[in-house]
Amino acid sequence: MARKTEFNHVKTKAGWMVSIPPGLSSTGKRERCYFKTRDAARDFAAGLKDKAKANGENASAIRPALAEDAVAAAAVLEPWGLSLLEAARLAASIRERETASCTVKNALAAWLLSCEGLRGPTITTYKNTTKRLESALGNRVLTGLDSDELHKGLGLVGSSGAAAANHYRAGRAFWRWAAKKGWCKVGLFERVEAPRANKSGEVEFLTIDQCKALLATAEKHFPSAVASYAVLLFSGLRPSEFARLRTEDVSVDGIEVNADSKIAKRRHITPIETLRVWLKEYPFERVPNWRRVDQAVRYLAGWDVWTDPSFFTPPETPDNAPPRLPWPQDATRHTFGTYSINGGVTLDHFLWEFGHSGNTRTLKTHYLGRASKKQAVAFFAIGPNGKQLPNINIT
Repeated sequence: MARKTEFNHVKTKAGWMVSIPPGLSSTGKRERCYFKTRDAARDFAAGLKDKAKANGENASAIRPALAEDAVAAAAVLEPWGLSLLEAARLAASIRERETASCTVKNALAAWLLSCEGLRGPTITTYKNTTKRLESALGNRVLTGLDSDELHKGLGLVGSSGAAAANHYRAGRAFWRWAAKKGWCKVGLFERVEAPRANKSGEVEFLTIDQCKALLATAEKHFPSAVASYAVLLFSGLRPSEFARLRTEDVSVDGIEVNADSKIAKRRHITPIETLRVWLKEYPFERVPNWRRVDQAVRYLAGWDVWTDPSFFTPPETPDNAPPRLPWPQDATRHTFGTYSINGGVTLDHFLWEFGHSGNTRTLKTHYLGRASKKQAVAFFAIGPNGKQLPNINIT
């Protein structure tokens, strides 16, 4: 039979002393308490006896399975120097923080409401970033996220360019706002890797093979989007201008760009011969879910692009597949500009239809000498269904 615990009060030079065994002390070690009077020591000892009795009753009522779990938990905690009680308190504090936080989906909805009154383009960027985060992390609690999950949720893995930078800045604005609400720690976002920047300062454009791959992928998987890519590649429209095009604005006779463009002027673009061929084969119609379709096409064509899992499930990538490349900023517009100017189109003629707000010096700086005449001819000879267009007049 286990020895009964005694709580005696003993007179010492320091006063009346009561010894507390390790099992009842707050530190887990034997403690000694001193009192000025005998009565005070006796009352304290009586309280310890009651506590020991209660603990004994609770211990006798513990289920065998619970006792086994306690032994196993103690073994797990031993290398960390934590007791079961300390671990329980730590777990409870974590749960308290989680319940005091908010899901990503609810936090994003509240954040967008707080952004009312900001500029239209800013709101659009915030909404696009919100869709990404909600799709990837919507039901997660903010306090349960780490920096890697935020990096992936924002679609920043291997990304670069203005679009990636916008998502990064919007994500940071959201996180800081949520931190002020007490829903997360503001410092966590500082560990999210920012997208790479184009350090050379030169515009990036697509190679001939990349252009063919983009169009061929659309033809195979999303035929309704083929005309959109043809317009982007062979007209030089800005992505923002393309986003405002209506079905009736595009035909083989011309493209009408409204006055909401960057240069705030309405202009008519006369389609080049290559674009006319594509539009005859694939008449232009607005794609209702263009953003998601565009992400899927570029991913399938080999670029490192985030895709919405609710719309498109990427196929497994073979182990020997080449690394995916980031999508360049304004890739289609810069591609058209590079091959047009190096193919012989005069700068003065090109300036207006390209919708450039600067002068010919800017065009020379960014495009002249970046490609050969042979490459330009090959670009404008790209035809539907993998065919090469003969006798295309570039100028």
